[in-house]
Amino acid sequence: MRKKILAPSKANYQLASQCIQDGGVIVAPSDTNLALTLDPWNEEAIERAFAIKNRPADSALTLFFLEPSGWQKYALTSNKTLVEKLVTTFWPGPLNIILEAKDNVPKKMLCGGDTVSMSCLSNPVWRGFMETYQQPVTMTSANLSGQADGVLVDMEMVLAQVSEAVDYILAGEAQGTTTSSTIIDLTAEPPIIVRLGDITAEDIEAVLGVLPQVREGK
Repeated sequence: MRKKILAPSKANYQLASQCIQDGGVIVAPSDTNLALTLDPWNEEAIERAFAIKNRPADSALTLFFLEPSGWQKYALTSNKTLVEKLVTTFWPGPLNIILEAKDNVPKKMLCGGDTVSMSCLSNPVWRGFMETYQQPVTMTSANLSGQADGVLVDMEMVLAQVSEAVDYILAGEAQGTTTSSTIIDLTAEPPIIVRLGDITAEDIEAVLGVLPQVREGK
């Protein structure tokens, strides 16, 4: 097991990057959960990630990129100013933004939908790895389905639930968050918060000048 756990270093970032390029699935730290991390263009890797979680492959995944401006390559919007206000304020950080997907977004990760959830993270270990990998990744919390409700996935949970099924675990911790990332859907009018995290509706209102709706139960 020790050989699977990679301490943050340039050599290990390269090892993890090569693993993903070869179709592997690793665990990496995000701003919230430790997460299964893989190539969004590799359909077999996506199927493997869902199998590791023991969950049907019917939930769209999020696309993560190193630079906040990355959203422009993969998403469409009629209100770029609105998006840029959120990006400038909250990225890198624990906010996922949903927009209409461009044709270059991998269809497998969208699970039949036409919108894409995107984020850019601040976690220093993740950013070190991404500076080596130099391509977007997709991530999903590194736990068995239904086994982390209401809590963040930490190393203890990773080792107990998924460690045997992944290729490597890139050691690192969340960024002091208390819950999973906030998700806001900007394809709705007014915007809808699909999931509430540490970034609140009031935080977003202060930036956009409009209070987003919060989906019931979130």
